[in-house]
Amino acid sequence: MLTRLLVATLFSAGMLAGQEAELPIPAMPLTIPFPQAPDADPLAAPKELLPLIRRATYRDSSMRGKLQGILDVIFRPESEGGLGITYDNSHTRTIAEVIQDRKANCISLTALYVACCNLVGINAHYAEPLNVNHWRRDGQLIRMERHVVALVPMFPQEDLVADFLPQLRRHQGVYFVKTLSLERLRALYHSNRAVELLVDGRKDEAMAQAETAVKADPTSSVGWNIHGVVLKNSGQTHRAEADYLKALALDPKDTAAIGNLESLLLESNRRDEAQRYRQLGLELRKKDPYFQAFLAEEAFEAEQWEAASKLISHAIKLLPYEPDFYLLKARLELRDGHHRDAISDLELAKRWAIPTERARYDTKIALLKKS
Repeated sequence: MLTRLLVATLFSAGMLAGQEAELPIPAMPLTIPFPQAPDADPLAAPKELLPLIRRATYRDSSMRGKLQGILDVIFRPESEGGLGITYDNSHTRTIAEVIQDRKANCISLTALYVACCNLVGINAHYAEPLNVNHWRRDGQLIRMERHVVALVPMFPQEDLVADFLPQLRRHQGVYFVKTLSLERLRALYHSNRAVELLVDGRKDEAMAQAETAVKADPTSSVGWNIHGVVLKNSGQTHRAEADYLKALALDPKDTAAIGNLESLLLESNRRDEAQRYRQLGLELRKKDPYFQAFLAEEAFEAEQWEAASKLISHAIKLLPYEPDFYLLKARLELRDGHHRDAISDLELAKRWAIPTERARYDTKIALLKKS
């Protein structure tokens, strides 16, 4: 898979706000047969979508104009003839479910966008920004969620990237991304579904999704790691260990698999082996700013103020362009009564925030200055 440096023009749902360009789209609801057949391709665009996308793209012959037309119809309210999609990370939907629910997370939104591009002959690809991820906890399960974007090659011009989670965007003005095959995207999709179903206690369905993930792309470390998680949850410890080791053979830096293997070995009282993986995981994670920020949030919630401060400072040192890091730092400063420092942190957060988010920081700063 190709790794490329993109000096990218980034556009997203947030950047559509305030645009009033008239589109030749009638204000009529889009309906599709639902539910779909159990064996339907979750990443396939329903044929009913084609007329809508054609109407959104036929007036502007430029590639950039057609892409903006697709974005606009995805997010334009239904009352104005669009799909009215809103961001929702509660679970990973098929494209058909996205249209049905008018909601989507990162993977589902990107899949919808790529499918819309391909419907009208635009060569869009899936891609993964390097070193951009999100950590969150579901009960006892710590999840690392990889970020997915879409790119349209524009050689010899700049490639164009559609990023539907701009708060995870790196702010240096460039993107390091790795293109993803459709098989890899399928593995990520089904792995996501497996974890969501496992959290809901639907173990058999989770296992079916995990099996589909590793079949879709046997070279995906993510797929094998999640397959191991589901097996471990059902008590199949030896098979789970084999899956974690397979994940690490495919990607020795997969910190999720490293952490899962460490936990399994500790539970099996194999402490010396567990310690080796613990050290490896700590070494890799200390270079992950988003993991450091995740730990800082957990320390903050546990009222471990000194630990939270050290962790968020380390995250900022690793990645000084992430506004959310400064937001947590400001909360810590406020707790200690350091209003001036909190205002400085919020001003830095505003500096690195996307344009549509800056007004929110202006409000926070103004309130602090009055207090």
